[in-house]
Amino acid sequence: MRALATAATETLSAELRVDGGGTTASNKLRREGRVPGVIFAPGEETKTLVSLCSRELSAAVRKHTLAGMQCTVFDIELREEGESSPRKVRALAKQVQMHAYNQLVNNVCLLEVDPETVVKVNVPVQTQGDDISPGVKRGGFIQVLRRTVAIACRSDSIPTSFVMDVSNLDAGKIIKISDLNLPEGVTLRESDAELPMIRVGGKVKSA
Repeated sequence: MRALATAATETLSAELRVDGGGTTASNKLRREGRVPGVIFAPGEETKTLVSLCSRELSAAVRKHTLAGMQCTVFDIELREEGESSPRKVRALAKQVQMHAYNQLVNNVCLLEVDPETVVKVNVPVQTQGDDISPGVKRGGFIQVLRRTVAIACRSDSIPTSFVMDVSNLDAGKIIKISDLNLPEGVTLRESDAELPMIRVGGKVKSA
């Protein structure tokens, strides 16, 4: 297993909303090519209403996938009315809601974080070596039972994914959550780490 390191922080542009929120105002933003969103600060009940560029957000989702977005920290360049330069907010995309049918981002919830802020995220699981797995060569297929793994770590140490080597995985064998070799500073949040995460599925020919 190898955990891919966190990619360089990406930038998204945002504008402070002064419309007070609400369905009517949000729908107007969407028609203008913008996405309504909120920024929360840890430990605070107040939230900052913002709008972001729909094109930028959709491109980010295509690049990272929805699961990957929750593990990506963004530099939000927040423009406020009357200010000559944007204020930078470092934030984690905690929730990205997609439209039901047009594949555009409908809403986004961001959590403001410092580099040392400990966050809880679900990291995507990927596989490598599928084509040379003994179980696959005998007619089976690699079955990923857990698409994400729940962890906690500093916001500057979030793995982008856990890549599991299945090149030696044969029928009847499994890879458990506990088989993950977590990077330093990353802790597991799974209630049962002995659950299977990956196995060979399908009808496998006898050796």
